[in-house]
Amino acid sequence: MGKAITKDSVFDSMRRVEAALKLRYMGIGFVWAWLYCTYATSAVFPYRSGQSINSDESWLLSAVAVVLGFLVGGLLLSRRPLGGHCLRRFSIAAALLLAAGTIVSALGAFALGLAWLGGAMTGVGYALLSLLWARALMVLDVEELEAVVPLSSLVIVPCVVVYPLLEGVVGVVATASLPLMSGVLLLLCLREGAKRCGVEEAASGVGGMSPYLKEAEASGAASASSGAGASLSRRFGIAESWGFYLGRVAVVLVVLYLAIGWQAALADVRDSMHALIDLDVSMLISSLASVALGIAIVFFSRRVSFTGLFRWAVPCVIITLVLHGSSGLWAGFVSNAIGDTLDSLIQVLVYLFAITLAKQGKAPVALGVGLLNGSVQLGVLFGNLAGSACAGPAAASSEVAFLSALICLVALVGIVAPQREPIEVRPMAEAGSDALEHSLMVGCELLQKKFGLSDRETEIAFLLARGYSRPYIREKLFISKNTVATHIRHIYGKLGIHSKEELIDLATEAARK
Repeated sequence: MGKAITKDSVFDSMRRVEAALKLRYMGIGFVWAWLYCTYATSAVFPYRSGQSINSDESWLLSAVAVVLGFLVGGLLLSRRPLGGHCLRRFSIAAALLLAAGTIVSALGAFALGLAWLGGAMTGVGYALLSLLWARALMVLDVEELEAVVPLSSLVIVPCVVVYPLLEGVVGVVATASLPLMSGVLLLLCLREGAKRCGVEEAASGVGGMSPYLKEAEASGAASASSGAGASLSRRFGIAESWGFYLGRVAVVLVVLYLAIGWQAALADVRDSMHALIDLDVSMLISSLASVALGIAIVFFSRRVSFTGLFRWAVPCVIITLVLHGSSGLWAGFVSNAIGDTLDSLIQVLVYLFAITLAKQGKAPVALGVGLLNGSVQLGVLFGNLAGSACAGPAAASSEVAFLSALICLVALVGIVAPQREPIEVRPMAEAGSDALEHSLMVGCELLQKKFGLSDRETEIAFLLARGYSRPYIREKLFISKNTVATHIRHIYGKLGIHSKEELIDLATEAARK
């Protein structure tokens, strides 16, 4: 006789599934869903004139507030890391601020004079909640992170189907509930993160702090005490070789989203396909495609980086701009589908890239997410303003001129974009390492000369000999899972071995000779 299905057994099964898939960490998807439901449906703003431009002043103040929220908030949170209790208080405040701002913006749309306040509240709330999610995701290991962040885009899928049907009070309340759900999941993740870091909050008295935050706080204090001569990168905890690189990435994102924001401001509320079947097919496709592409880039590219992103992002933006100037049933739909997919995927990669940099100690996670997302929102703001200036029949000639200039600008930024990440020259072992570590370092260098290992293979061989796992090596060297496996296979093949233990024996024996 089979085992009876009880209420407790069902909940136990659900808990196991949640623990395996880390579903609570997909709560950042509710933040992205809120953005879609607010600016691409009629749930909150029923009288907007474009996909990103609303009929009142709240959109402008919200756009300015979100840029400042990301840039200023990222700097402040990177300079003064918060303990566990403070993080949870800020999470509650950010979720409530975004939800309340949504309601106030909707009231402002009904001529109650509250639009400016709602715009400021939603801008700051969105930026702060996004930054706090980046901090929460830091506790995940690489495999968990690379699965959770792309899958978070799936939260948008049911919203695409349901929220366009919601109007009036129902639509406003439903949209305002999204940041609240995100905030609840964020609190759960922060509590779990404190436990995973092995921090006892009751003993600390001020809340748990992860090892990364302690390290960031120490580096912030060290850089602050270094005096006025310290560089800007060191002051904010950025590795010297990565400061200029992040700046170039930020410039490229501003230009790409200048084009995307301009097109969105001039696009119809419903493209031809949306009007034909009464469903936002382009957003539905983009949500699913961003999941598939995000996972494919993570698992099949050599490096998870923005350098690889530029190679296909620039031509995609140019295609959307060209299609924008075309007519026909499919032109607007294809343009929107490509643009929405690109936007969703960049959001995913921003978090993966910034969190990976933070795990390597190259830049605080709040600063990375704040700088990159702030650049995205700055480009959208400028693009929306330019698009609204080109709107109307009288501005047809200016629209053509601006379209041509944008295509040239995007093509130029594709040429000057960084082609590779900074190359860091670092010793395999520090001067103060113990005798065994030094012996392994010497042994790996001798194996390199004898068996023809590359510099990267030698570095990975040394890390393996020290007992580090493959996920640690991925985070340390900022390379993909596939690349680590390939390097290890080549190392074992050249050395004629089959295990880490044999590698340690070879390196130790070589050092003794």
